[in-house]
Amino acid sequence: MADGQEWRVRQGGPIALWDRVEGALIAWEAAGSPDITAVRLRVTQATHRYWIEGEPRTIWEHHLD
Repeated sequence: MADGQEWRVRQGGPIALWDRVEGALIAWEAAGSPDITAVRLRVTQATHRYWIEGEPRTIWEHHLD
């Protein structure tokens, strides 16, 4: 639910998913909100790793279990 300039979010479950989404958004904005063409992807049997070139705060990794 939107509340002025902020969102009110309720989280549940084993992972604070909204915290991760918000962190990714903040890192992307800090990197200058680059275009999708700046995003890199490396896929292995164990993980999918995404990042924005030259921005170490923008590394996201999804482990495949």
